[in-house]
Amino acid sequence: MNTKSINPLLLIGLIGFFTIGSSFVVDLYRAFGGEKDIYWTHQQMKLPLQETQNDFQLYIADKLLQDHLSEKTLFALDGDGTQFDLVEQDIAVRVNNWHRVKSAVLTKAVFTGFAFGASFTLLITGWVQTCMQKKRTG
Repeated sequence: MNTKSINPLLLIGLIGFFTIGSSFVVDLYRAFGGEKDIYWTHQQMKLPLQETQNDFQLYIADKLLQDHLSEKTLFALDGDGTQFDLVEQDIAVRVNNWHRVKSAVLTKAVFTGFAFGASFTLLITGWVQTCMQKKRTG
């Protein structure tokens, strides 16, 4: 009985190529071609100004917004037209967290890319060994 077995390196390479490779392609797509505008802080969960100091700074007339608020140089009008001082509680911030999501996706892509490269190498090595074996056996 003549049974043909598949080269183990070729088999491992094929499995890794399709499983790890698909994950790698999805990571790259998410990082460079995916939605970037869906990672905003939810409308109901706006952040206080103090919690966003590490993400951005807003200047009005060359002065930091927090300085304007502490010096009480910002005013607003209510519905009746009455002027009042703006305080920090009047200001809320929504932040786009895309940069954090992208860095997490690309960090994962480093590892899946390495594993994909190893799988691809095994695939090619197994394919070459299979071709060489076929040549030898005729």
